[in-house]
Amino acid sequence: MLAGLSAGGFTTPDPAGAEVAAIRAAPPGACKTREGRAFIPAGEVSLGEDGPGRPGRAVTVAGFWLDRHEVTNRQFAAFVDATGYVTQGERDGASAVFVQPEHLSGMDDAGQWWKLVRKANWRRPHGGGADDLAHADEPVVHVAYADAAAYARWAGGRLPTEAEWERAARGDQLGPRAPQAWAYDDDGKPTANTWQGDFPLAQSNEDHFTGLAPVGCFSPNAFGLVDMIGNVWEWTASAAGTSGVERLIKGGSFLCAFNYCANFRPAAWQAQEEGIGTSHVGFRVAYEKPSLKERGISHPHPGPPAAA
Repeated sequence: MLAGLSAGGFTTPDPAGAEVAAIRAAPPGACKTREGRAFIPAGEVSLGEDGPGRPGRAVTVAGFWLDRHEVTNRQFAAFVDATGYVTQGERDGASAVFVQPEHLSGMDDAGQWWKLVRKANWRRPHGGGADDLAHADEPVVHVAYADAAAYARWAGGRLPTEAEWERAARGDQLGPRAPQAWAYDDDGKPTANTWQGDFPLAQSNEDHFTGLAPVGCFSPNAFGLVDMIGNVWEWTASAAGTSGVERLIKGGSFLCAFNYCANFRPAAWQAQEEGIGTSHVGFRVAYEKPSLKERGISHPHPGPPAAA
């Protein structure tokens, strides 16, 4: 299962193993969601379609399976417990954390709200006290691309491509749709964890979350996937440009607001440096077949026959 992983990412379990055990044993969060994988049927996706008048390019995607929700701290803790894996953020001793500023001098300098925080990593997303250990069912963050890919291989899968991710995020919404319709209903109420208010100074919390939300607090799409929009950006396997050091991230995050980012829609993407983890980027895993528990279970979109 661990074949192909970089030896540089592993060590013996660190002395803070009690933290990992605490995350795994934490009581369930307030939001409930179905576990496991959902089958995404083969089909065509209009990659990059961004509302009426902005058509995308047609791409055909083969059927595959995808985690129903973003990988959580609890799940990542199981991986670390089994392998002794050490993330990039842990090795660096610091990671990028969103810190809401009290004052603002224009919107050009993101350093006003992004801070490199010592000891911030997936275990303690804010770099601080034991309260961070209570977030077991929130998406794991502060994971660089290699960290996400290592977990995916351990889990028997891989990171999805940009086209696979967008096909899954659109669900049965294949035609043009206003960008805001992916995160708000017809009455303007949030249907995803994004920023409501004037970013980064004022947050009205209409979605009831000031930061990350536990997975599954919002309704699933037609494929049974939750939080494809908002909460955290998600790593994909697709390269961004030809530099070889950036990958595409998709889905937007809890920091996306109408006045900043506004990337709460399937077509949106950003380029993220592979070696950087932050407090608003996570991931989910794609697979070629269902899990052992799911074989034989009836699905709305039956997948291909499972391997014997």
